[in-house]
Amino acid sequence: MRLTRLPLHSGLLLIFILCAGLAAAQTPAPGPAPATPPPPPRLDVSGQFSFLDTQGNASSQSLGAGGEVNWRPDPWIYSAKAAFAQTKSDDELSARSLTTLFRATRLLTPRLALFGQYDFLRDLFAGVEQRHIIQGGVSYLAYDAHRQRLRLDAGLGYLHERDVNDSRDTATIPLGAAYHIDISKTSEFNYEPRFLLSLADAGAWKFDQQVSLTAALNSILSVKLSHTLRYSARPPVGFKSTDTISAVSLVAKFSRAQ
Repeated sequence: MRLTRLPLHSGLLLIFILCAGLAAAQTPAPGPAPATPPPPPRLDVSGQFSFLDTQGNASSQSLGAGGEVNWRPDPWIYSAKAAFAQTKSDDELSARSLTTLFRATRLLTPRLALFGQYDFLRDLFAGVEQRHIIQGGVSYLAYDAHRQRLRLDAGLGYLHERDVNDSRDTATIPLGAAYHIDISKTSEFNYEPRFLLSLADAGAWKFDQQVSLTAALNSILSVKLSHTLRYSARPPVGFKSTDTISAVSLVAKFSRAQ
């Protein structure tokens, strides 16, 4: 849920790192790691929901919902995500955004893969009526230990964006990464930064990042602390460059083994 449009990302990222450090410090030293990590489930589906309501001198309601599906019919991996966030203050809508993503990955080797991806964003309070990004490229698993993974992406893409003032179409160069660490048997930390360079106007680059810390309550339910940042170096006239969404969510996850 969107709680603020202020640049709180630096402090929140520090909180994430401190939480991750404390959790790691309290985790007993692991025994010898297995020769190879266990394979991921063939199918996993998750949904999350968050809600905050305040009443009194001022009233506000913030709502967040999302879902994710991953299907892994070797050698392919298909992923789909969606997220919705909304805030009302004194019964007046003050923020609302919708994002979706679909990604298809074809494994070439255990570390090297080709991917195609589609992103959609609608956020009128950031001046974006609709943003479509289609991209494809190469994905490389740069680091893969028992508890940590680091994936790097690079490719070419195409952007179509319509804001409240104008519309634009341009070829793009997308760069991204995805870092994951299992802090303990029941908690994990994820960080996904993405950079998008416009070939038509290099000064109109964009940067997004998603940070999350998840702790399992049982085999199905988890609590997730997340922070999303969207930065546009050249936002629509009259709008700020940075938007953030911070949320504490309850997550339900189901999976099916290989």
